[in-house]
Amino acid sequence: MPFKAILKDLVERVHGAQGAILLDWEGEAVDQYAYISDYDIKFIGAHTGIILHSLRKRLKEELGDDDVKGVSIEMGTKKIVISPVDKDYYAVVVLSHEAALGMVRHEIEATVKAIREQF
Repeated sequence: MPFKAILKDLVERVHGAQGAILLDWEGEAVDQYAYISDYDIKFIGAHTGIILHSLRKRLKEELGDDDVKGVSIEMGTKKIVISPVDKDYYAVVVLSHEAALGMVRHEIEATVKAIREQF
């Protein structure tokens, strides 16, 4: 499965992208491509999975709907976008603070679609 090529294409296409990773529901990396260290992209990916899981659980309890399409987190020096691929997999993109989230979301949607086509 060419997940690395799909993730590499995203990182190279998006201004400010520092890395992208595909993970399973347990936070285990399936594949990644990043300019930052393997440790950093895997650490960020696994921990954002906890955020996604908690958010889905709480939304299901409170609203009866856990169909989260994406989550973005903005910090001082980085932005992180979490995008579910399906119920068992999700993708995370780490960005520099100057990345434009609107443009990034469009690119991530295309990336998630390409990943789904490989399943």
